[in-house]
This record gives sequence, C-alpha cells and structure tokens, in this order.
Amino acid sequence: MSETQAKIFRGFNAIDLVTIAVFGALYRAGWYLWQIFGFLFPFNVVIATFIATLCAVTAAVIVRKVGVFTLFAIASALVNFFFQGEALPATIIYLFLGVLSDGYLYLRLKGGDDPFSSMREMIIAGTLFSLLWTLTNWLIVFPIIFQMEFALGVHIAVTIACFVGGIIGGWLGYLLGDRLK
Repeated sequence: MSETQAKIFRGFNAIDLVTIAVFGALYRAGWYLWQIFGFLFPFNVVIATFIATLCAVTAAVIVRKVGVFTLFAIASALVNFFFQGEALPATIIYLFLGVLSDGYLYLRLKGGDDPFSSMREMIIAGTLFSLLWTLTNWLIVFPIIFQMEFALGVHIAVTIACFVGGIIGGWLGYLLGDRLK
C-alpha cells in the first residue's frame, strides 16, 4: 500500500470520533440560535448553513481524514433526530450530506495533495458541503417532506444566501480548525 493510499484509508480513533461528535453536537446546539430568528424564516436557515459548514470544516481540519464530513453529517442528524425531534425521512436524507465533500477530499488525496492543510481546498470542500446542504433543503426537505411552498424569488435568494453563508463558514472553519489543531 502506497503512502497516499495509507493516508486515504486511515481508520478513525476514539479521539477523532469524539471530535466529530462534539462538532456535530455544537452545530445542533446552534439550532437554538437560528430559532431565535425564526420570524425571519426561511432566511434564518442561512445561519444554520453557516454554522453547519463552520463546524464541519473545523472538524475536518482537526481530524484530517477522509470521511469526516460524512461522519459529521451522521452525528448531527442523529442528535437532531433523537434530541430535537426531526422527522425520520429528513434525518435519513441528512445522513448523506457529507458524501460530496469527502469524495472531493478523497480525490485530492489520491492525487497526492494534502487538502487538510490548504485553506483553498478546505473552502472548496466546505462549499461543496454547503451546496449539497442547501440544495437538499430547498429542493427536497422543505418542499417535499414538509410540504412548504415558496415563491421562486425566495428560493433563489435563500439558496444564494445559504451558499454564501456556507462559503464564509468554510473559510472561518478552516481558520478555527487550524488554530485548534
């Protein structure tokens, strides 16, 4: 097994899993913050996307292994389901939100790069996370599962705002994770 393959397929130890779970729980604790601004719905979801991406990227920079985004999504979805009462279909969908980012990190590692030490690469991974997060919420969860209808202009404005919030969250998540590691 080459050195690159060894980096890709390193297992998670207990400290890694606890770190990911802590950031998943911190994200879900942020639920109370964006619920304060519930009167701004659907625009309060921008705060949710920002905090989710901030926590996911921070965990990825600290743990530095492929699979962090997926495990973060699983941890936060389980906290949401068991402690905050999320609907089961939405929870099942949320379990897969980290796959795109982990796929990107896998490809970067396979190409010989170390994406966890690059602000650019982690912002891209965070952007992919927020993009999948935003599209999942606005194309599947809200309109289909929760039967919420929004005007096209609201969809476009919220989607763009969530995407930008995710980019900023990824940037700040890299800075925070780099400082904490």
